[in-house]
Amino acid sequence: MSTYRGTFEHDSFLGWLNLLKIRRLQVLYNVGERPPYPVIISKPTVGDVLRNLNKADFGLFATVAFLGFFAARKATLGLTTTEYIRQRGFSIAWNSIMMAGALFACMNSNNRLTGFVDNGLQWRRKEQRLTKYDFTSEFEEGTIWKFFRLR
Repeated sequence: MSTYRGTFEHDSFLGWLNLLKIRRLQVLYNVGERPPYPVIISKPTVGDVLRNLNKADFGLFATVAFLGFFAARKATLGLTTTEYIRQRGFSIAWNSIMMAGALFACMNSNNRLTGFVDNGLQWRRKEQRLTKYDFTSEFEEGTIWKFFRLR
């Protein structure tokens, strides 16, 4: 287990379970707020994501592929056509599920690089909000632009 309660080490076989704790789509980050973990690369390329794959991502792929085998088998048992069609349907279904597992592994790697999943680093300061300065409000109050302010 990691130093944070309820999370797994970022480089363990079960580290992919940290992906279930992401709240990126449930929380709006305002300007000046930061992700829960330090950012390694803010806008990673595909090469960066692939080079960052580790045991947690392999564990995610292996789990999806293992469970996907049984799901594809169950889904294609009901096909009442020839054996070839059933085998071909199983092959397509299982390959699709494995591709989804590879996509989830790459998403986990990307989230680790951008600081949304435990990446082994910690912020030096615990505050979630960074200090930001407003240099324009006083200037805008004396101009016509105060009527067009979006904030």
